[in-house]
Amino acid sequence: MKDRAIKYLIKNPLLHMGMIEPIRWDTVDILYAQADGVLIKEQKSNAYMLSVDNFEKGRKLINSLLKCNLIVAHQKFMVDYILNKFGLTEKLECFQAVYMNKFKLDVKEELEIRQLEENQIEVILEHYDKLSNNEIKKLLKNRNLFGGYNDSNLIGFVGNHLEGSMGILEVFPQYRRLGYGVILESYMVNQMLEKGRIPFGQIEINNGKSVALQSKLGFSVSKDRLYWIF
Repeated sequence: MKDRAIKYLIKNPLLHMGMIEPIRWDTVDILYAQADGVLIKEQKSNAYMLSVDNFEKGRKLINSLLKCNLIVAHQKFMVDYILNKFGLTEKLECFQAVYMNKFKLDVKEELEIRQLEENQIEVILEHYDKLSNNEIKKLLKNRNLFGGYNDSNLIGFVGNHLEGSMGILEVFPQYRRLGYGVILESYMVNQMLEKGRIPFGQIEINNGKSVALQSKLGFSVSKDRLYWIF
């Protein structure tokens, strides 16, 4: 099933990298993988991930799930059905950004970057509200959040989401426009490359600054869109 899943998804690798990488690293349950679609459940985030050729196949796969609190759909025609089926209310429409190169990025030495500790959760929650307290706790416990320091002052942070994507990039207001976002993200790219992983992340479609940042760092950005639903 793993090979069948990859064969389907690799037809559009930019769009599907958020499914391909968890499959490659064996952090998923593959629920369906055929020539017309793939449905998986990522184990660390408990997120379902769906990509299908047509609505009818997607409907059948969605109907096979008893419950769902978090899912990413890779076709717009599935969004409303998923929202209604599970009584979900929120969606994020995103591009996928993927660093397809093998070369590490230059990381300027203006910042000292080190793992954040579990006792720093309050400062993270003060500046970042897109994840729940529980998710932040898991990321800190798994040592997946990194802080940038200038003269011992924390200026922002970056990390990996539970399913492996890059993100959680936040530079505190008083330290913006100094290039620190580039430094933090470049550091994360290199961390992932050292582990043999392909750096990827999602960008909300209205976040032009993030699209520009990814392009500047050499990421390829998908033309197609994916939809986080929760």
